[in-house]
Amino acid sequence: MSASHANWWAATVAALSLTILVGCDVPTGDTSPSLNTETEISTPLVQEKTFTFLGGPTSEFDPLIDTTSSDFDSLFEVGSANNDISVVQDIDNFDIGNLDGALDNATGSLTFAQKNFEEELIDLKEEKVPVSGKQRIGDLEVELQRSATADVSVTGSDRVAFDKSQDNYVELGNTKIGVQNITISPNAEELVFDRLRFTYPDIRVKPYGKNDQFVVEFVKTPCGDGRCGPNGEYERDITNLADGFGINLKNARVYPDKPKITESGTTTFRIGGQVNPDLQVKDDDKISLGGSTSLTDFEVQEIDVGAAKPFTVAVTPNENGGDINVANDNEVQTAAFDGFEGITGRVDGLELADVSLSFQVETVNLASTDAQLYAAIQGKQESGQVLLGGTEDQNKSRGADRNVSSLPFSSAGFTDNGASLPNDSLIKLGVGLENASLDETVRTPLVVDGDNSNVADFVNALPTEVRLAGQAEINTNRGGLKARKPISLDANFSLNVPLRIKDRFVVRDTIDADLSDLNDLTDPEEDVNISTAELQFSYTNGLPLGADVKMVIVDAAGSAIETFNDGFGNNDFRIEPAAKNEDGAAARSSSGTFVFPLGSTQKDLRALADGDKIRLVLNMNQKGSGGGTAAVARLRADDQLTLNRIRLKADASIQTGN
Repeated sequence: MSASHANWWAATVAALSLTILVGCDVPTGDTSPSLNTETEISTPLVQEKTFTFLGGPTSEFDPLIDTTSSDFDSLFEVGSANNDISVVQDIDNFDIGNLDGALDNATGSLTFAQKNFEEELIDLKEEKVPVSGKQRIGDLEVELQRSATADVSVTGSDRVAFDKSQDNYVELGNTKIGVQNITISPNAEELVFDRLRFTYPDIRVKPYGKNDQFVVEFVKTPCGDGRCGPNGEYERDITNLADGFGINLKNARVYPDKPKITESGTTTFRIGGQVNPDLQVKDDDKISLGGSTSLTDFEVQEIDVGAAKPFTVAVTPNENGGDINVANDNEVQTAAFDGFEGITGRVDGLELADVSLSFQVETVNLASTDAQLYAAIQGKQESGQVLLGGTEDQNKSRGADRNVSSLPFSSAGFTDNGASLPNDSLIKLGVGLENASLDETVRTPLVVDGDNSNVADFVNALPTEVRLAGQAEINTNRGGLKARKPISLDANFSLNVPLRIKDRFVVRDTIDADLSDLNDLTDPEEDVNISTAELQFSYTNGLPLGADVKMVIVDAAGSAIETFNDGFGNNDFRIEPAAKNEDGAAARSSSGTFVFPLGSTQKDLRALADGDKIRLVLNMNQKGSGGGTAAVARLRADDQLTLNRIRLKADASIQTGN
């Protein structure tokens, strides 16, 4: 190329360049490049966390319910063969105890009247012509062996009857029998009697045979204070006859003749002895003996009667003798359901199905009778109280009615701080003792279940304290009755049922979960377009219950940042139940996934980035339980729920520059 040609080409390029510059807008600001960056966060927060339904610190997997904690260590029992769970609670410390007042109520005011006697044993004026073989008093020949018989009235009781043919009796406590106010005629310097015997044929001493009659004999040389006579008599000095005697009859038995409840009865009293043949008398003298016999400080310690009217006895204290106040600590016996204490700290709303209580009424020294315990049994916990009410038995073949149609005692009812308790909130527990024996502890099992009570409402209130106030009616059949002090009646009951869930309950658990990776998406200096931000859950459920899931994200201080599905209303956040067999136990695990969306803006995620833990609240329920059976869910200790994965997942584009 020539030099002129080269100059032309350079001038042309320069001219074109100038034309282009003149025809375009020229930028005048930051001329750095603009970039869009795709960002993905995929952080595993939990990798396969498995829960067993029950367990403890040494369990391979975390338990939903720690049965070794003080809350639950006495609540659940696990079968060794199949890991079936039973809910177990026992109350055996009501200590109702002494019912000795029952004897006084049974016998009423039974007493043996004082018997005054004035017995003319010999009227010398009327003695006949001497008969060979008779002994002499002075110049007179008379029969020196003399006796008289009298009846002592049994009065004051229209409550019991004694059948002599059945050897019915009343056994005495510290009761004193005596003869006093003795008068003797004639008034002589010498002894009027050589021997004098007081016999009570209807009073027997051990071993209570018909020949073991209570006898006191006045003789010239007594053997001692006790029953030391040749036939077990008490002996006293004849020279002190005028002083009479007084002897404690403890453990002696009286066999009255009182065949009808409404009539008084009698016992027999006999005097017999020998007149002193050396007695100086006149032809018209009369030899007589006067005085009185009585039982004082009368106390009954045992009875065996042919018939008795029904009577009532206070089972728990009754301070003023009127209505029994179940709210008054002094008028109830209390006990604890220890296993329910504090249960709401981890589990809320636990309700059991097929609930029953096994009552046991224990009686001592009541026999040949029956007892009906009328009780107000109140369960209390922090949120309120519930009464165990009996109903007619829906299982008619069993006939275990627990309803209180009316109270048999008019003097006292049941109240709660002045408000009368209706009969349908009370319960009756009947005990038959017709074949019992004295000195035998009789334990009578009684079932209280859904057919004859509101026991499900009572137990599912999870009471931590149980209060019992009661009265008993004894001998409702008006038949025979045997009773001996000390008389006692006690009641205990136990709950031992398979853990079958009636409806729903809530379990809570907290999981470590560091959400700080969200900080990568929350820089206010960057323009972030968030397409996905969520927590992904996958699970395998071997429980026969499903769960609606609530999630609370909390910071390191434990303060809640945000709650998701607070009312359990979103069915997208759900763990489906395992299929059940016919008995309600899990037969086949279910698997699935669900996600919690965390938000779509930097503002949504900024606070969540401080998340340190996830609190999960599982609303365990029957919803969706399947497997071809409608059986109520039955839980086993080793039933498992596994959270296979909890992952923080976020997708976003971050634009940097212009």
